[in-house]
This record gives sequence, structure tokens and C-alpha cells, in this order.
Amino acid sequence: MARADRAAERTRTADELLALSDEVRRRDAALAVVLDRLAVSVRERQHDQVRGYSGAIDPRSLAELLVARFSLFWGLLEVARSVLVFSPIAVTWYALSTASDAYERLIATHPGLVSRPFLLLWQEGFANTPGVLRFSTLAIIDASLIGMLIALSLLIHFRAEIRDVALRTRILLKESEIRGLIGHAESLSAGDLDGAVSEELVDQMVAEERRVYERAMEREQRLFDLETAVGDLRRAAADLAAAASEIRGVR
Repeated sequence: MARADRAAERTRTADELLALSDEVRRRDAALAVVLDRLAVSVRERQHDQVRGYSGAIDPRSLAELLVARFSLFWGLLEVARSVLVFSPIAVTWYALSTASDAYERLIATHPGLVSRPFLLLWQEGFANTPGVLRFSTLAIIDASLIGMLIALSLLIHFRAEIRDVALRTRILLKESEIRGLIGHAESLSAGDLDGAVSEELVDQMVAEERRVYERAMEREQRLFDLETAVGDLRRAAADLAAAASEIRGVR
């Protein structure tokens, strides 16, 4: 490459790094400063500084910072699911505590009821003792909490297996773009070094690019497999509905 062409290429790469810095600045000002200094180092042909600033940048984290968007709604769902995991246990033990106290007071005042089952007395509210959850009421509350927990878990799992797969793919593609830009900046700065070092840098770039591509293809395959499984479930549900209709027809 002619000297003028190489200088133009360094300028173009520095401008791309500055554009990336402007994009990052809204989310991480410190990282934007590192990108700014990397761009200056590339423009001024400072190989050691380029290597240092490039090593300080994690393309994976940078890609996640740019592509991923925090969702308050999904964050609240995650918190709700974490709380609901323990809520049935807390409610049950609270109800047992109040039921035990009520049972003790009831037996103390009516010793003849000691022969009746505890659960029956509990279902009857221990002679309508205030503040006691009846056994059936407790069962309904626990079942409702567990049902909500199952629904939230399915919703979050669906998001992780469907939406997040596409998000991770976009992150991988962005990571590949960032790695290519940083690798190109390093290769430009290494132009004045010996050929062995330059070849080593190029080999590292090629290997990293291949790794990112393979990870992206793996995510795409997982998404395809999941869509196939959903189709199989739909067909199975249709077959089950048809069988149920035939059984009702025979009856």
C-alpha cells in the first residue's frame, strides 16, 4: 500500500473509531475517552499506544452496551418471580403459626374437641377464631401464588429462548464489527513493524472472526430448532384435539 493510501486508511479508521466513540458516549463516557485516544493513536501512528488502548477494550462488553436495552418491565417480572418463589412458603408457615395458636386456645377452653382432627378444626376456623386462615383458603392462596410463579417462569423462559436468541445474535454481529475495526486499527499501526508481527496480528484477527461467526451460527441453529419444536407441539395438540373429538363422538 502506498504511503498516501495508508495515511488515508488510517484517517478513515480513526474517523470510524470516533464515530463509535460518539455512539458509546451516551452510555459510558470513560469508554468513549479510551476510543477517542485509540483514534488519535491510530492517526498519529503510535503503535504501542494502539496496542495498549485496544487491549483495554472488550469487544463483547462494548457490543452488549450498544445493542442491549434494559427493560423495566422485564426487570420487574424477574423481581416478581424471585419474590414469588418464597411467598407460598411464607404464607403457609404464617397460616400454620396462627392455626397452632388458635388450636391451643380452643383446646384449652373446650377440652372435648381434642378428639376431632386438627385439619377439620382448622377448616372450621377453630370455632371462628378471628385472624385465622381456613385450610381451604390457604390452599387457594398457595395454588394461586404457584400458578403465578409458573406463568411468570414460562413467560421469562419464552423471552430467553425466543427474543434473547435474536438479541444475542445481534450482539455477536456487533461484536464482530467492533473486533474487525480494532483489528484493522492494530494492523495499520503494525505496518511499520516486521512482517512476522504483522502476520501474527492478521492470524489472530482471522481466528477471532471465525470464532464469532461460529457462535452466531450456533445461536441461529438453536432458534431454528426451537421453532421446529414449537411446530411439532402444535401438530401434536391438533392430533390430540382430533382424538378427543372422536372419543366424544363414540360416546
